[in-house]
Amino acid sequence: MIYLDNGATTFPKPTAVKQKITDSFNRYSANPGRSGHKLSLIASEEIYECRKSIKKLFNAQSEDSVIFTMNCTMSLNTVIFGFLREGDHVIISSLEHNAVVRPLEYLKDKGVSYSVFDYSSDDDEVIDNVRAVITPRTRLCVCTHASNVFGFRLPIERIAALCRFYGIKVCIDAAQSAGVLPIDILASGFDFVCTSGHKSLYGPMGTGILVIGDTELKPLLFGGTGTDSANPHQPEEPPERFESGTANLNGIAGLRAGVDFVRRRGTDNIYRHELALAGYLHSELMKIPQIILYNNIEYGKTAPVLSFNIDNVYSEEAVRMLDKYGVCVRGGLHCAPLAHRFMNTIDSGTVRAVPSVFTAKSEIDRFISVIKNILPKLLDNGKKV
Repeated sequence: MIYLDNGATTFPKPTAVKQKITDSFNRYSANPGRSGHKLSLIASEEIYECRKSIKKLFNAQSEDSVIFTMNCTMSLNTVIFGFLREGDHVIISSLEHNAVVRPLEYLKDKGVSYSVFDYSSDDDEVIDNVRAVITPRTRLCVCTHASNVFGFRLPIERIAALCRFYGIKVCIDAAQSAGVLPIDILASGFDFVCTSGHKSLYGPMGTGILVIGDTELKPLLFGGTGTDSANPHQPEEPPERFESGTANLNGIAGLRAGVDFVRRRGTDNIYRHELALAGYLHSELMKIPQIILYNNIEYGKTAPVLSFNIDNVYSEEAVRMLDKYGVCVRGGLHCAPLAHRFMNTIDSGTVRAVPSVFTAKSEIDRFISVIKNILPKLLDNGKKV
């Protein structure tokens, strides 16, 4: 099997992640923060150690600013629903995921509006595009760090600086970049950073992260936190304010091991490995006349994400054929129709291939060989756009 669907979730996971999850089940799978017995305390310590690791990886303000969620979508929803109020205006990029667009569409009926600024490979043009959609009511900018479809990297540090000048808070969607691209929260002045745990942080599915600054934010969930239980009101201080209900201890234990794995390997080392493979794949696909490529692979400008199509064959049909030959990639709209409209691929979708730290060049070679092998069948029998 050749697994190149790492943009959805990384596979395989590091051995340390699997071992940590197993250990948590076998040794201290008690309810953290809900009792004073030894196993509960060990479970609570495990969660705190994960916060520490994430704080160090992203240079966050404190361990308490690290909030655990189910996924990046929940983190983004926590920010969007917890921060915005009637009359607010939001700006987003033309590459955003439905985890951003759909909550904002819902809030239109609540008096919240939003505008879209276009991506450009020219960072100066991006900044001009951002400035052009700012209004006196703009209160929040939600911006992906790197497109989950095309890998385009936005100049989030410059966008944050511009927004600070106008008094606009900034929320970064780092689902496709955390663990691959550098993120320095304190240096960049991000107010919120949202990401998943199961992609390039190599944790298990069902884990997400929200890192918050000093900005006031309402919780998405209300309920038991294990603290101040006689008080009918939700706690005011993070992380308890945002973490009602029983924590995903086993998932968080695995996430801690994943984050520590990334820190040991080094984000830039991982990025260089994956980008080299994505660049090699790009260069080989360019040699095939029937392949349509949508993004270049360039150090510092793109994440290691490659989108392509085979002539005018539907991307899902190509993915089904590749799967028969043991290749795992993703086709369709990747939950980001805004990006596809921007790139004129809304009707066809794209085939997305994303390597991981465990991907070998030999696997890319086999993938290319499979594509060449299936081309005649796809072009003869594939469902045409």
